[in-house]
Amino acid sequence: MATIYQNTGALHYREAVQQQQQKEKKPAASPPPDQLLAQISTNVAVIVKCPQEAGSLAHKRLPSLPNFIHQVYTKSRMTPTLLVVALIYLERLQKKLPNGSQGEYDTPYKLFLASVVLASKFLEDSYPVARSIYRVVAPVYSMAEISVMERSFLGVIKYDLFVKLDQVCRFVQDHGEPVSVLELNL
Repeated sequence: MATIYQNTGALHYREAVQQQQQKEKKPAASPPPDQLLAQISTNVAVIVKCPQEAGSLAHKRLPSLPNFIHQVYTKSRMTPTLLVVALIYLERLQKKLPNGSQGEYDTPYKLFLASVVLASKFLEDSYPVARSIYRVVAPVYSMAEISVMERSFLGVIKYDLFVKLDQVCRFVQDHGEPVSVLELNL
């Protein structure tokens, strides 16, 4: 029964966001909200303790984390709202992980990808942003690898994806973000 209510709430939320986005009909994403990109970069970097230097050749090919996040954001045409929902998911993940959790060099990259792919799937019915994220990161991570990231992330947060509109607004206020509701395209 709870699932029906959650899905209904998510549907109304998605519809409200999509209606607002359709009113604007922008050909590309709005300019990246630098403060949100900086916050998501900082948050994913501190969730899990990771080596500071790339060990493998694949890791050495990765751009800096802030650069990677900026590229994925702009090339996949994400919205600021999607970033805020991803940040909420990252907070949920951090609360569920045991203290002292450790990862590999690219764990912050994977946490970012899992959070934004899940946020895009929660906010959209047809997943166009998720598909564009897959294309953008295809040289680095395969679709199968991203699916594993998503499942792992979901397992830790116990599939707690539901986010209400007021939670998004409260998150922005609580974190002192100089981002207005208008900038979030709500």
